[in-house]
Amino acid sequence: MDKIIAALRVFRDDRDWTKFHTARNLATSVSIEAAELLEHFQWDVGDEDSLEIEREAVAGELADVLIYLLMLFDKLGLDPATEAMRKIESNSHRFPVGSQPGKRRRQGA
Repeated sequence: MDKIIAALRVFRDDRDWTKFHTARNLATSVSIEAAELLEHFQWDVGDEDSLEIEREAVAGELADVLIYLLMLFDKLGLDPATEAMRKIESNSHRFPVGSQPGKRRRQGA
């Protein structure tokens, strides 16, 4: 992960884009790229073959989301792996094994 973030910093710095990479702009970019990813599934009718055709495009959108997320983590001085593990631990307490298996749970319920 550190290698990727270092490469992203070089890419950004070589283009003098640091001034554009505020936390707000990066968070906005995550949302925009996630919406572009969602477009590939907008009219999904359950045909997995159609995903194969767009697999490369979907991979590119996933990479865009990941890149902006990593840059936002970096901007905020947070370690992605640490925060992901912290969230998994938190969720393990919120949703213990055996509690409502296979059921959706509304936020705040």
